[in-house]
Amino acid sequence: MTCLLLSLALQIAPPEKPAGELNAQDPKSLLEHVAYATRTSKSYEAGWKARLIVPRSDPLDYTGRAVWVKPGVLYSHYTASGGDDKKIVLAGAQAWVYNVFSGWVSADEAGIPGAGRGIQNPDEALAVISKNQGTAKITGAGEVEIVFGGNDIANIMKDQAQQGAFDWKKSTATLRLASDAQRRLKSLSCKAVLVSTDPKVQGEVSYEATIDILSYDQKTELQFLDEKQKPIPLAKKIQAEIQNMLKEKP
Repeated sequence: MTCLLLSLALQIAPPEKPAGELNAQDPKSLLEHVAYATRTSKSYEAGWKARLIVPRSDPLDYTGRAVWVKPGVLYSHYTASGGDDKKIVLAGAQAWVYNVFSGWVSADEAGIPGAGRGIQNPDEALAVISKNQGTAKITGAGEVEIVFGGNDIANIMKDQAQQGAFDWKKSTATLRLASDAQRRLKSLSCKAVLVSTDPKVQGEVSYEATIDILSYDQKTELQFLDEKQKPIPLAKKIQAEIQNMLKEKP
């Protein structure tokens, strides 16, 4: 099975200011304001968890942490059941993954071109959601539920278990977004039921993920550590790309 969190190349457009004043009872207005307020923050730190269940296989669990820095730098570290450990840096459209043997390599060289994308990247998820509201509805104060189908799921689900080709038209995903008092993202959860096109997979594949924002405007990078708990420095070319990205206007 190819990538479940499908590795589609997606250029993230800069945030657009909402056209009018916030209407907290209008899901479209609330989504646009939350996306804009979050994506124009200086930085934020997030923690996330995910679970992938394939029929007749053990569940695959993920736990991760990420720091996003305006206008488009992401530091991400996650571990998965079975011992998988990924350290990722994304600067604009370029991504790198740390390899214990060869150091920092491009996401393509690592075999995961969608690294740092999809729902584990709140900036990317919000960019997609704000433009594709689906069947959005208000479910509580500052809370919205969105049901996706077809290619909208593919745009949300990108980088994780590298297994799976799916019939997106027959698959469904429900996202729930909660905002804080400043109308910034507080949490984002996703539950999806996916229909595989692989004849070896009998039954539906389920996926759940939850992102919680831990802080705003405090951290501007994520410290990566090796197996001996020593800091892992970023390659000079990565540092240069980060600096170039941070100099750009949002």
